[in-house]
Amino acid sequence: MAASVLENAKMLEVNRSDLRQHQSRWLKKARGQHVLLVKSNDAEEEKIVLDRQYFDEIRKKLESLVETLEIVMDRKLFKQILAAADTLEEDLRLGKLHSLEDAFAED
Repeated sequence: MAASVLENAKMLEVNRSDLRQHQSRWLKKARGQHVLLVKSNDAEEEKIVLDRQYFDEIRKKLESLVETLEIVMDRKLFKQILAAADTLEEDLRLGKLHSLEDAFAED
């Protein structure tokens, strides 16, 4: 899920002087999953430039992973979810569950 978002990133390396000289051209390349890595002699000074939509996609996936991790780390809640999963499968097989459309349909 989230790993695939990051695995598909295509890093394009550019040094600072080339970026300054051809800023428009390089920034146009930072679209979708194409990410600019602005190189520097000092690794701590390197910067990343990425598309806003791609950034938002990464942020949403990260938030989702954090929420999932919080649920899994709450042992009591996670045990309740696992117990409910067993009964949900049984209820689904027996036809006891209703779709959201059925539950919230207007008569």
